[in-house]
Amino acid sequence: MMSPGGTAHDGARRRSESEDQVTEFAEGPADGASEWKQVGLRIRAARLGVGMSIRELARRVDVSPQHVSQVERGIGSFSAAVLYAVANTLGISMDSLFEPTESPAPSRPAAGAARAALERTLVLRHADRPRIHLRGGQTWERLTPLAEHGAEFLEVVHPPTTEGGSDSGLVRHEGREYGVILSGTLLVDVGFETTVLGPGDSIAFDSMTPHRFRNVTETETRAIWFVLENGGFPHDAAAQSSPEESLLRRYEQRGH
Repeated sequence: MMSPGGTAHDGARRRSESEDQVTEFAEGPADGASEWKQVGLRIRAARLGVGMSIRELARRVDVSPQHVSQVERGIGSFSAAVLYAVANTLGISMDSLFEPTESPAPSRPAAGAARAALERTLVLRHADRPRIHLRGGQTWERLTPLAEHGAEFLEVVHPPTTEGGSDSGLVRHEGREYGVILSGTLLVDVGFETTVLGPGDSIAFDSMTPHRFRNVTETETRAIWFVLENGGFPHDAAAQSSPEESLLRRYEQRGH
C-alpha cells in the first residue's frame, strides 16, 4: 500500500508529471480536502522535526517544491507512490498520516468509562474510519482504531483506470504485503510477474520487489491490504521449511 521507501516515478517522466501535478492541484484536491489538510499538517510537522527544507524533501521524492508546499497547506495531494516516498524520507509510518490533529467524537457514544476505552483502543466503527483520497482516485481507509507501529491494515478502493495511467508506476518499500480482493478485479504486477485477482483471491509478496496495482475494468475494485514493515517470516526460516511446516510448528508451540 499498501503500501515506505518507494520510488515514485522514473527520470524525466517523473519531473514532467510533478509539474503537471502542481497545476492540477492549484485549486485544491478534488476529493478528500479535509483529509489532506490533516495529512499536510502532519507532513509539515515531521519535516520540520527532522530539520528538512521543502526544497530538500521535494528533491528526495522527485516532485516540485511547489507541489510539496501545496500538500502541506492542504490544497494538493500525492499519489500512493510519492506518499510512501515522503513517509520513508521523513522516517514516519504511513499509519500516522491518518491520525487527525483533533480527535473526533465517536459515531456511537459509549456508555461508561470501560465501554469508552474499548471503543477508543479496540473497536473502529465503519463511519469513523480515517481515510485518505489519493491522487489517481484511490481511497485508503485505515482499519485499526489507532496507528499501529510497523504495520498497516487498510481497505483500499481502486477506481477504474487505464493502462499507463498516472497511478500505474511501480512502487517498492520495506516490509511484506498481504492482500485479498473483496469485489471487482485487480491486475497485480510483482517484479516480472503479472496476475489477475478476483473476489476471494489473495496474494503475499516482499514489498521490496517493485509492484503495482491496476484496475483496468469499468467498475471499482475493493481490497483489504496488510503491510508488515521490516518483513514477515524470516527469509532463512522460509527457506528451511514449507509454509505448511511453519504453520504446524507454530501450532505445536502453542501447546495443542
